[in-house]
Amino acid sequence: DRAWDDRSMKAQMKAADRSGAALAVIIGEDERSGGTATVRDLRGDAGQESVARIDLIETLRMRLP
Repeated sequence: DRAWDDRSMKAQMKAADRSGAALAVIIGEDERSGGTATVRDLRGDAGQESVARIDLIETLRMRLP
């Protein structure tokens, strides 16, 4: 829901966690140049994974209830 925020990544992740979001999708400079997105689980210890942007929608469908 948030994009291009001037806050640090850490602050943005804290805000996403407080919002109750299940996942965060991160597309920074590295991801943009590599054609990927990072999907971070905010609900537990599932961590994060890098996925090809073409596979992003399917990855989100599989990871969300």
